[in-house]
Amino acid sequence: MRIGYLIDTNKGGYDQPLPTPEDAAATLDAMIEEGVLAEQAGFHSIQVPDRHGRSESYFGSPLNLLTILAAKTEKVALGAYCLVNPLYHPMHIAEQCAIIDNISRGRLYMTWGRGYHAGYFGQFGIPEGRMLGRFLDSVRLIEKALESKGRRFDWNSDFYQVRGGMISPDCYQQPRFPFWGAGQLPAAIERCGTYAESWTCDQFPILREVWEEQAGAYRAKAEEYGKKPFIVLMRDGWVADSFEQAVEEFGSHYVAEMRFYCEQGILAHHPDFSSPEQITVEAAREHIVVGSPEQCRERLEWYHEELGVDYFTIRFRMVTGPSLEATRDQILRFGEEVVQPLHRKYPAIDHPAIPAACRW
Repeated sequence: MRIGYLIDTNKGGYDQPLPTPEDAAATLDAMIEEGVLAEQAGFHSIQVPDRHGRSESYFGSPLNLLTILAAKTEKVALGAYCLVNPLYHPMHIAEQCAIIDNISRGRLYMTWGRGYHAGYFGQFGIPEGRMLGRFLDSVRLIEKALESKGRRFDWNSDFYQVRGGMISPDCYQQPRFPFWGAGQLPAAIERCGTYAESWTCDQFPILREVWEEQAGAYRAKAEEYGKKPFIVLMRDGWVADSFEQAVEEFGSHYVAEMRFYCEQGILAHHPDFSSPEQITVEAAREHIVVGSPEQCRERLEWYHEELGVDYFTIRFRMVTGPSLEATRDQILRFGEEVVQPLHRKYPAIDHPAIPAACRW
């Protein structure tokens, strides 16, 4: 078991006024600092989302922040969670990722995603038809580019064209850095077993019987393709002296975020959270990592031992908060009292989903 930290690159509330230059600069600095602190606190990886075209979003492409963190960190794995492939030309992705992999000396992995946010596609003028085909073609072209090893190549598909393409420098990792797959719907989850070294699952509530069916389908597909399954689970979390204190400090932000997703229809799969009024921290207690250090450790171990989760992504801060200052304190406390004890208890992960330089 290993635990990574996700830097949420949103801040300030949905549809807030456009950030001032002073706010933008200070917030960008604070988000960079979160990554540096996460390494100091013992987290295994730093993960960055893909956010665009909204006033609460500060960093845009995850490739921006990952490039900075590659130079400012020494040990942690670095990855997107996730990069929305159709927003970019695959050659741009491959080129930038190779640079990040070299600066970090082989600590990069990337989670690829099809995306669902129509606003992101509109921001860059991406046609919304045949999006799955565009996504899969992107992943194939990135892999082709990364494994070309200085040989020029052409690519001509319905979605992308390359004439005499080549990536230089080559990746630090050979033959390429690990690919993680993203998916929340059955077909997408199973598909992760075909093109990626892992399946990553978002922070939404879990129904045990649905989980067993979907994780089982992923594991079977991965094994069919000669791969050892590897499951990554994202959870929202907050450690305090007690569950009640954690709810006081963190609860309102979690509830606001989940009610937003509920209104988008994303939680419709779970009958206990089918309307915004049903969403409270107490109702979602089994689906978050909140409470005393012991309670947080027990919840993570339950996911690991009962659901077969190999790796965790933890997020503390959402759009409305907690504050950047409180989040910095939380990174250090959660790292010391939850992450480090669990990392000492469980052996390092030796799996193709983890960069070789980060199998500690």
